[in-house]
Amino acid sequence: MSKQLLLLPLILLVFLSFNCVKQPQLETVLIHSAGIGCSHCEDNIKKAVYALEGVKEVNVDLEKKSIEVKFVPAQTNLLTIEITLTRAGYDANDKKRDPEAYENLDECCKHC
Repeated sequence: MSKQLLLLPLILLVFLSFNCVKQPQLETVLIHSAGIGCSHCEDNIKKAVYALEGVKEVNVDLEKKSIEVKFVPAQTNLLTIEITLTRAGYDANDKKRDPEAYENLDECCKHC
């Protein structure tokens, strides 16, 4: 039997093992934030939330005043995300924004 035929099962096994790596289960939360309304708000929110370990996706809907976050639950949670948003100067569900952080926002973000 040729060496090439002997290597084929090994190559197939390695290929399949890479494709079978289990991806972490993501959790999705929707956060309401009445004070968002411009592209600067969206940029600030994404920058703050993406800095958290385990956050995989952040979608900001300016019209609905909502933020959808997909994350790995073993690495972060809703409360941590909410606190991060308040520290960035934005309300997050029932949590109020940090007044000092709010004062540091761009002027356009203060009128949303």
